[in-house]
Amino acid sequence: MLRLLSGEAARRFGGRAAVVTGSARLSFAALDRLSDQVAAALAHRGVRIGDLVALALPDGPEFVICYVAAAKIGAVTAGVGTAGLGTAGVATGRAGLPAALDPALVVTAPGVLPPAAGLDVVTLPLDPAGRGHGERGEYGEYDPARLHGLRRAEPPPPPFPPDPGRPVVITYTSGRTGPPKGVLFGDRQLEAIRAHGAGLRWGTGDARLVPHPLGQLGFATRLPVFLQTGRTCHVMPEWSPEAALRVTREHGIRVLQGSPYQLEAILACGEDLPGLALILSSGAPARPELIRELRGRYGVPVCNRYICTEAGLGLGTRPEDPPEDAETTVGRPRGGVTVSVRDARGRVLPPGEPGEVLLRSDAVMSGYVGRNGPDHAAFARDGFIRTGDRGYIDHTGRLHLVGLFDRGPA
Repeated sequence: MLRLLSGEAARRFGGRAAVVTGSARLSFAALDRLSDQVAAALAHRGVRIGDLVALALPDGPEFVICYVAAAKIGAVTAGVGTAGLGTAGVATGRAGLPAALDPALVVTAPGVLPPAAGLDVVTLPLDPAGRGHGERGEYGEYDPARLHGLRRAEPPPPPFPPDPGRPVVITYTSGRTGPPKGVLFGDRQLEAIRAHGAGLRWGTGDARLVPHPLGQLGFATRLPVFLQTGRTCHVMPEWSPEAALRVTREHGIRVLQGSPYQLEAILACGEDLPGLALILSSGAPARPELIRELRGRYGVPVCNRYICTEAGLGLGTRPEDPPEDAETTVGRPRGGVTVSVRDARGRVLPPGEPGEVLLRSDAVMSGYVGRNGPDHAAFARDGFIRTGDRGYIDHTGRLHLVGLFDRGPA
């Protein structure tokens, strides 16, 4: 899917910026061309369909190029970033990578990973902190020299037959309800997310600031939507409220999105955003006071988004909903999503009665990395995914979150 979308986006959008990082811009045409060259290099190094490519890279154009390149040859991408998942509670193995990974190739930057025998590693000539593309100034085209050692000036291998079950990307849970886990998504899930986010439309995406690491759910599974809609993604190597405000103002970004923590920090800066049209809060429940303060400060609608990594798609309020919806609820299921609230024995509860929140759609994960078959602690028998959150559905179909769900003794 990503191979076809990348090529069509290059044809339709050409020189439009796909990724902007500081003073560098990567166009849709360059993304397709360079990912072809990297795909050829990956294949030359022996990476095959189903092999794992781990990206221990700072957020920036290289991450996106390598992700698309791996997808073009049917390899699976795991975006582990540069922060070190071991510090978040994930056991690490060779070279500090999560122990569940057995990569055919690791792409990294200098100083990110310790030396390790038995791994095929390509170290790109990058600053692991992301500097070099983070300064203000005139915007220049992306320098392909940053991919030194991972490009071949030849076509990639020919396309392979479509397979909805083929794995594409591994992303990681936040660790809010336990140690972070690797979550696997394939073509089937990415197609469901693309269909929901873009449908049949091409070129309708406005520019957005990416508030979370590229290896997380919000980018890793929504890249097909960004390609089809021609959305320019502004990426910061390291998020800060000051940088977020500057990029939003300089580029006239009309939608401000982030976690409640990030939005609190932006609000505390006390700066105006006169071109703003919408605020999206996601990643954790937001205080009602924060929603009201954001709406009062910037004079635009504020929407809540709710999802767990394993579910792929979730719920949300809409700009046209009554303001109190976003203050007290996380809205209604999005297209193709079903929500269920159940007790500890798995019985469906009536409206108004709190229990565990479960979600189901075609975007639900294939499973956790390193485990055989579906994880029965995460899946209900009917395919719903357990979120670990406690909530209830009101008489209008809105979901209210009230904390974490305790299933009791195993």
